[in-house]
Amino acid sequence: MKKKKEDKKIQALPHHVVLYLLNQFFSNQLQIKVKYQSKDKLTEVYGFVSEFINNQVRIKSTDKIYLISIEQIINIS
Repeated sequence: MKKKKEDKKIQALPHHVVLYLLNQFFSNQLQIKVKYQSKDKLTEVYGFVSEFINNQVRIKSTDKIYLISIEQIINIS
């Protein structure tokens, strides 16, 4: 019996959940791991949410600052 291959498409978190989680990490200044869709690849970033600008979030890692469109975010942990 063959196992079905898992669907490769990653189910993104709903927009309001992403906003809520970003806000929680920001308020509590907790380290965040954000997975987002950049062009055609998935990128992971670790750091702290430093601010919100329009529809983007700024994440400060140890060596770099990332500005990520909230719509591109797929997962947060």
